[in-house]
Amino acid sequence: MYITLKIILGIAVVICSTQIGILLSKKYVYRLDELDEMKNNFQIIENKIKYTYEPLEDIFSEIAEISSFSVKEVFLKTSQNIKRKGAEMAWKDEIKESDLSLKKEDKNILKEFGNLLGKTNKEGQVNQIQFVNTLLDRQIEKAKEEKSKNETVYKKLGLIFGIGIVIVLI
Repeated sequence: MYITLKIILGIAVVICSTQIGILLSKKYVYRLDELDEMKNNFQIIENKIKYTYEPLEDIFSEIAEISSFSVKEVFLKTSQNIKRKGAEMAWKDEIKESDLSLKKEDKNILKEFGNLLGKTNKEGQVNQIQFVNTLLDRQIEKAKEEKSKNETVYKKLGLIFGIGIVIVLI
């Protein structure tokens, strides 16, 4: 009975630590997904600015409808605050306060998007979006490299840590 309990608890510890490793590895997946989604959203914004005369708050509201949860919140709150704060401050505040899985350098690039937002003619805004998209491409490449290196490491580390705890406890 005692040995069976030890085996069950040992298996539970290994499973739990492996799950913790998997959860820690997900931050790399989420970061890459969010960067990809932001880049796609910026391309939509670029096209809307080029070919329509919709106000920014309407464009951001439309983007929020098609985005995933974390990115959706940024665009939705920005669209709600544009009239009160102005486009630049609304965008930068939401990026700063967002619950995205992005690094500080990613957020700084996204804040760069707001610099000319609503302040210049459409060519200036389109150029700014293209510049930010170029910077996002670099970040996406870095995120892919980090994901490929670290995702597996965290998963294996969780498993190894769990096995180590079981060995120490036995």
